[in-house]
Amino acid sequence: MAAAQIRTWGLIGHGNIGREIQRQIGQPHVAARLGLQPQPDIIVESSGITHADGQVHTTTPFAETALPDVLFLAIPSGGDGTLAHTYVSTILAQGKMAVTAEKGALSHFFSDLKSASDDFTRFGITATVGGGTRMLRVAEQYNIDQANITEMHAVLNGTMTTIMSEVAPATGTGIRLEEAVEHAVAAGFAEPGANTPQAVLRGEAEGDIPKKMSIIYNILGLGETIVTPEMLEFSLSDDDINTAVSATEPHRFIASFYPTSAASDPGPRLGGFDITIDGWRLVAGFRPLASNPLFASFAPLVAAGNGLVIGLGPNLSDGVYTVTGPGAGVEPTVNAMIDDYVRLSRLDSAR
Repeated sequence: MAAAQIRTWGLIGHGNIGREIQRQIGQPHVAARLGLQPQPDIIVESSGITHADGQVHTTTPFAETALPDVLFLAIPSGGDGTLAHTYVSTILAQGKMAVTAEKGALSHFFSDLKSASDDFTRFGITATVGGGTRMLRVAEQYNIDQANITEMHAVLNGTMTTIMSEVAPATGTGIRLEEAVEHAVAAGFAEPGANTPQAVLRGEAEGDIPKKMSIIYNILGLGETIVTPEMLEFSLSDDDINTAVSATEPHRFIASFYPTSAASDPGPRLGGFDITIDGWRLVAGFRPLASNPLFASFAPLVAAGNGLVIGLGPNLSDGVYTVTGPGAGVEPTVNAMIDDYVRLSRLDSAR
């Protein structure tokens, strides 16, 4: 495709993320900068497919729809990602580009999507982990020489950061768990309706962490095994949560990757898991910020903050490298998705 060609685009899902994508690209100067038409060709919702002329098709299957050049997938990461996988597979089979923040499909169908997208040259997945932090892209750069990694840690769930930074701040006195959860719901980082505050934290941890850790493992190619969320399943008890919330030392839910050759000590942990796959020890759970000097990078995280810290070289002699930023929220997520499109479009233009 010629670099000067204006591409057409569409949306799958029209919630907060989808509407913000439409708002941003709908600004003429933004559309011109991106090389996109200002308005979407199609908007796909459960009620049907709305075309640019305003007509809504309720009977034409998505698989039989002529698709625009790029589609932004803006649906929630629910279940095992089968619905998202169907959408993305159809897009890629028509030779188009897809960009998503949905993590269910990528975590459950990694090999299939990697192959179908020509090794992710037509499928933007940066926003699936870390929201606006570009965590996956940063991690890729520091994993070029994987044998030099000593330890790698991540705070991956913005809702849990929102809650824990208020309940157990790095300094000062925290608020009650019930209040912190109410704040997270009001800010749109947590869904209302859970029976207890503990259920909110449990749902975030159990549903989100295995997906994101499996994506990190597979994208970085840490081993030959393709890791799925089912391999990292765990149950978080109310006792684990209550202990973490009330502990003297502030805790955060931290996911870690240690090469077994480094023989690192993960330190104390509440809940989560500790398993070894292909020479890598994967650890996740509530952990005291004071238990590892590298965890200090996570202490300032508030609101929906996510973070990644990587230590390189024997005894960290080659340095400690950190990226932090908003891991959730409409604008940061959309910005990461649009950046993904820019990267993919440049790859396409260079071919």
